[in-house]
Amino acid sequence: MDESGIAQNQKYRLPLPPHPIASRQAHKVLEWALSEWCVHGPCADDAHIVLGELTTNALMHSVGVFTLALDLRENQILIEVWDCTDATPDVTLPDALAVNGRGMFLVDALSKEWGVRPEERGGKTVWAVLPR
Repeated sequence: MDESGIAQNQKYRLPLPPHPIASRQAHKVLEWALSEWCVHGPCADDAHIVLGELTTNALMHSVGVFTLALDLRENQILIEVWDCTDATPDVTLPDALAVNGRGMFLVDALSKEWGVRPEERGGKTVWAVLPR
């Protein structure tokens, strides 16, 4: 714990099934983590939006189990989602009438930074950092 009594570098990691229930499970783990880290209000709301977009992308584009990892580092929340595909998310302007395609715009707007990291085990990790 740091001087404020907040557990630093407490990590959460969870494999998630390729099933719609995975999103609910991911949000529940995020709730536990944010509570442990004393993160509330708009920052917590932003973290839930970013997590929702990253897990939805993994559900839509992956073909198997994917992994959620959460970490608090130096007053920043790190959200990572690994999946088995190499396809990277795209931040292009969607058609104004499209019903989807705006998720990574939200991630970009709400995150301090985000990116994609290819993994040696295959697939990729999409990560986002949010201020605490």
